[in-house]
Amino acid sequence: MAGTGVFAEILGGDVYRYYVDGEWKESSSGKTIAIINPTTRKTQYKKRTKVLHKAATILKEHKAPVAEYLVKEIAKPAKDAVTEVVRLEDLVSYYAEEGSDQCRPWARASWATALGRILF
Repeated sequence: MAGTGVFAEILGGDVYRYYVDGEWKESSSGKTIAIINPTTRKTQYKKRTKVLHKAATILKEHKAPVAEYLVKEIAKPAKDAVTEVVRLEDLVSYYAEEGSDQCRPWARASWATALGRILF
């Protein structure tokens, strides 16, 4: 599937290109990797939760270099970059759990019951 419009430069055939030194490039080796979107309905919730938790763990373990990339790429202040990476890790973890709760009605019901008891 080739990209159209503004995506024509990014997606050539079934391969995503990357932007370096002012031009769109493809892998010099010709190798590609599959891009997994764990948020699709086709993915079982247990696998989706596992993939998202793994992503959150990777962010936590590599907080400093990810923050450094933000500083270099978009000139974000270092303190703000670290805060953004930590927040992203928290959000990914939250959505991993939220997605698994959506697939377990008993979890939603017990959470809602507990919240109702606290509020009322």
